[in-house]
Amino acid sequence: MMKILHVADGPLSGAPYRLMQVQRLGGLDARLLDFVELPGRGSFPRDVPMDGDADTVAELLAAADVVHYHNWRLTSLLFRFHPWAREIAQRKPAVIQFHSPRAGNRWFEAELRDPAVIKLAVAQHHARLFPECRPVPNAVPIDDPLHRPAGVHNRPPVIAFTPFRCGRRGWYAKGCGATLQVLRRGFHHRFTTGAPWRETMELRARCDIAIDEVVTGSYHLCSLESLSQGLATVAGLDARTVDALEQVTGTREHPWVVARLDTLAAELRRLVADEAYRRAKREEARRYMERYWSPQAIVRQFSAVYAAALERAPVRPPRS
Repeated sequence: MMKILHVADGPLSGAPYRLMQVQRLGGLDARLLDFVELPGRGSFPRDVPMDGDADTVAELLAAADVVHYHNWRLTSLLFRFHPWAREIAQRKPAVIQFHSPRAGNRWFEAELRDPAVIKLAVAQHHARLFPECRPVPNAVPIDDPLHRPAGVHNRPPVIAFTPFRCGRRGWYAKGCGATLQVLRRGFHHRFTTGAPWRETMELRARCDIAIDEVVTGSYHLCSLESLSQGLATVAGLDARTVDALEQVTGTREHPWVVARLDTLAAELRRLVADEAYRRAKREEARRYMERYWSPQAIVRQFSAVYAAALERAPVRPPRS
């Protein structure tokens, strides 16, 4: 069984943990070394703290066939906490996956110049920011209780909108203020921002419709959570995002209800008023995730990445 060690300097919306979780369900021996500067931030699950016991870190590094870094490799905090670990890690085939915007990040540019490292970007907005990277799916454990449909059908239907950082601009803010203006025009909705992840998942599961965001042309990890929960999910997917999805699913068909700010109210009114349409989109959402985001489907894609990393990685002999 291939052993994969994930390394993440931050929670990254829980993406590294859930990828590890899904890979374990799909037959890989995956673990995660992570660091959270502010405990409780987002309250995402964790595996092994990278600033913890040195013997545990050494054992995981020594056993790994491939080290899968998330956002940071050369500058990972792992090597600040355990300077000796760099020499071991340098002898391992490596993959780096980008989760964050590229603009102005000189460390990302340094990572991108290393020809020995396989480079990945999540098949969302990032695929256009990192065109030299291979798009990969953000993983969610679709059969985990929090990710399964709760079977809730409200009358009238309730819309969830749960941006993590409403006060910020750009990618992270998800057009929060403008979207709330639309929702406050008489739509029954539940809104939260900055809440713990589990609380957010439970809130969304009690709704019928979820809005991701309709301002960047893309979608976020919360879309995949909502689709897995069987919610009619609204996002502003543009052609380039559909291109990225096609690269990881093989199809341009998808279950999102596509809207922009100027069409959001109309799309929500249709979802609320037409029960048959709403139920069909909810069923389509779950079917899509079962087909394209199962643990087996995710592991197939990443196993191909790791096989390429094993072939490409130069052999760096240990120092004598």
